[in-house]
Amino acid sequence: MHVLIPHWFYGFDSIMYLISSLIGFLLSFYFHKIYSLSSEKRHMYLYYGFLLLSFGLLSLSITNIFSYLTFSNCPTPCLLGLLDRTFSLEDFSYLLYFGLSISAYALFISAYLPKKFKIPKLPLIVFLIYFLVILISLPAAEGNIVWYNYHEFFHLTAFIMVVFVLFRNIINFSEKKNINSFLVVATFIFLSLFHLLHIFSIISYWMYVFAHISILISFLSLLFMLVRVKNK
Repeated sequence: MHVLIPHWFYGFDSIMYLISSLIGFLLSFYFHKIYSLSSEKRHMYLYYGFLLLSFGLLSLSITNIFSYLTFSNCPTPCLLGLLDRTFSLEDFSYLLYFGLSISAYALFISAYLPKKFKIPKLPLIVFLIYFLVILISLPAAEGNIVWYNYHEFFHLTAFIMVVFVLFRNIINFSEKKNINSFLVVATFIFLSLFHLLHIFSIISYWMYVFAHISILISFLSLLFMLVRVKNK
């Protein structure tokens, strides 16, 4: 089964990934400034988490733009060369994004774990395990578009990880009940929706479209919260 993407949305997804990555870099910058003032590890984890996630989204944006331009300028029948090989640039970009995202979410989990449950070097361990699994299973993917084989697995794993962070923030919101904590909850609600909708993008192409809208809303919610804090 393949991800359903509407033809009219080709190109737009690349732009949305690019915008999301730029907002993510801005979020990372803000968390770095907060960390330099607070010296709290939680802020450091969020800084590195959004930095990794932004690099992953940027790699997707660049690759998708390349794919779109190659396809739009390709004669019929279209042979995309690099993109049609067993392991393509597109595959590499998606697998890199998967790995960076899982590592970013491991950092987010580290940021919200109670202090007595802190696991040293958790993000690095997760990152290494991820690539070990990829290297072992790559031969089994021969003859297929490689990143498709990991699409549902990645988004289900990411969804579960983000839901944990969401649950921790819901608890925080129930205690504080202010706009800032609500915006953080909204951030992780829409980020979890991004992954959940991607899982169901094999059913309807609208799921793919709404997923991209969700990640934009997610990042903008957190950016709005940080701007509020900065202005105060």
